[in-house]
Amino acid sequence: MMMKLSILVLKSLCRNRLRTAVTALGIVVLVAISSVVTTVTTTVRRKMLSSADESRLIVTERWLAPSRVPLRYVPDIAGLEGVRDWTTMNTVFGYLDESRRLDRTVLAIATRPDNIRTMYGGLHALPSEAVEALLQRKDGVLAGPALVQTMGWQVGREFTFHSAGFPPVDVPFTIVGILPPGDWSNAVFCRHDYYMDATGDRSAVNCVLLDAGNPAAAHRLAARVNSDYENRQPALKVETESAGVSRFANKVSALLQILDGIAVVLLIDMVIILSNSIGISVRERRAEMAMLKVLGFQPLHIIVLIVAEAMVVGGVAGALGTAVVWAVSSLTVGDVIPVMLWNRLFLQFPIPWTTVLLGIAVGVGVGITGSLLPATAARRVRVSDVFAKIA
Repeated sequence: MMMKLSILVLKSLCRNRLRTAVTALGIVVLVAISSVVTTVTTTVRRKMLSSADESRLIVTERWLAPSRVPLRYVPDIAGLEGVRDWTTMNTVFGYLDESRRLDRTVLAIATRPDNIRTMYGGLHALPSEAVEALLQRKDGVLAGPALVQTMGWQVGREFTFHSAGFPPVDVPFTIVGILPPGDWSNAVFCRHDYYMDATGDRSAVNCVLLDAGNPAAAHRLAARVNSDYENRQPALKVETESAGVSRFANKVSALLQILDGIAVVLLIDMVIILSNSIGISVRERRAEMAMLKVLGFQPLHIIVLIVAEAMVVGGVAGALGTAVVWAVSSLTVGDVIPVMLWNRLFLQFPIPWTTVLLGIAVGVGVGITGSLLPATAARRVRVSDVFAKIA
């Protein structure tokens, strides 16, 4: 019986190949979009949770935004008891060339080069040769892969960074290494001493990052900084990295909920598309359903036949949709496909191969859900009514 049902499923799907192909294509597109949206939301949530470190502190100016921590504070803060490691950070947005195009925007981060891999999440895979090159060359930068691929640049390329904020200074750089794909795909890291020389901004940094080694030491260190600097001008604010991540999460939670809503809407659209297609097929095949009942097929067999057709279409379409997205993502990360606006997102949110399995599961689930009503209608086909009309 199973063999007969399998043959009937394949024959039914081939009966109207155009409709089957169009239905599958619609699901392929929707599954592809849904997989990208889901990957972005899950990745952001995972990174926010994984970045929540209670042993690290962020020191910023209390009342000013963007923060301006006086540079004279840094040696004293870094020398406090309990500071295991530290670094400074200056951030400024700008452009890779004079065109100031949106796809050539970049976040420049000026910091200490020697401990860049340990003080910044996502840079543990940065090759030691790149760090050494940054230490050797004062005007060097470590560039994100999205920027390098967008511009067609390589290590050794000289370019001028055009600032879009304060200080409004154009800074020449030389690429000495490439950052790993991920969080910093659209950023460049440069040396803080060179940044100060090139911009003349020697008075303050945006923030100071402190590593205390463990949460208990971090809380003691935070209390010490707060007590020492709360009454100074300017006053400082200290929070754990986890608190900063939580504050950021509250700001982006609404956006993530909107993206989750989009994913749900896409799933509903897939169910509607598949349900309509299967429903049309069932109405066209009422005589066939009646004949199957005459031949001994039970109502349950009819339901299984219709649901199986939808599961095949949904499963294959889900696999194709996610496989295409995964392939494009892998080729983009592997520098096989040039990076443009439409695919640079994959460098920051690469699609894992397991998404293909999820796509199959989603497609099968959509097939089952979308075929329930048409299958119920097919089950209720009465032989006498069908043949009475034929007669």
